[in-house]
Amino acid sequence: MLPRLTIGLIIYNGADSARTCIDSLLGQTYADFELLIHDNGSTDGTSEICAEYAARDPRVVHVRHPQTVPQSTNFRGVLMAARTELFMWAADDDIWGRRFAELCIAELDRNPRAVACCTKVMFRYPDGSERPARGTFPISGTPEQRVSTYLGNPRDSARLYGVYRTAGLQASYPADVNMFAYDWLVVCLSMLKGDHLEVDDFQLLRSGQGRGKYFAKYDRHFVRDKGWLGSLSYLLPLLPLTGALKQFLGPSCWRAARWRVLRLNLHQSLLLLNWKYPATAGLFDLLKRIDQLIITKSGSQ
Repeated sequence: MLPRLTIGLIIYNGADSARTCIDSLLGQTYADFELLIHDNGSTDGTSEICAEYAARDPRVVHVRHPQTVPQSTNFRGVLMAARTELFMWAADDDIWGRRFAELCIAELDRNPRAVACCTKVMFRYPDGSERPARGTFPISGTPEQRVSTYLGNPRDSARLYGVYRTAGLQASYPADVNMFAYDWLVVCLSMLKGDHLEVDDFQLLRSGQGRGKYFAKYDRHFVRDKGWLGSLSYLLPLLPLTGALKQFLGPSCWRAARWRVLRLNLHQSLLLLNWKYPATAGLFDLLKRIDQLIITKSGSQ
């Protein structure tokens, strides 16, 4: 008999954090789950750790890719392998409170029209500082309203790690998607399937990173070796995402959100420019203040 929940753990060379992560998942008060580990060709001892857990706990299934695949491919692969009613992703450097799954599933059971639920999330940074995630707030309404609210500011993608209804999430992850901010695309498309809920309790501790790390990864994986197209993408990092949103959202949701998508494009281009050329910080701060004034006057989320 299938369990009700699949936890899809994405891991790559995470030997230093794997045991803490896996122990926090196996220690959930909600125990009716399968922990499906997709090991992305690790070379640092991670594979041996995962195999050890799989050998001693029947809930753990360890799948090791023979070679490293793109991160989006690994995320999608573990999701599409799930056959359970509910699904949640896990990252190897995060730690879950014991009641995370229990609380999220209880909310989904009480709200059959919802597609996802997450608890509040805390980020811990390399210097030891912590701050609450701003991206788990509840979103409800019509599909157009949900999409527009989400794209008003996708923020930190913390809601990506909530508990989802598997069928709705699988339908929200197009094949062959490997672009900067692919997580925003997936979460946005899930807004077409139902409301997003939030439990008012901190049950997930995520590893926070400076934005420079993400832009460095963007530079490494999405720009280099792409000729003139890579140069254009460097100026407009959300251009591929914008095309995908227009393709998959449908006319009414696209019309409701297109100006917010334009604003996101401007924000990310400015952030990238500020990271690459720190001398532009003054211009960036000025435009940011102007943008905040516009948002305050319009009463947007």
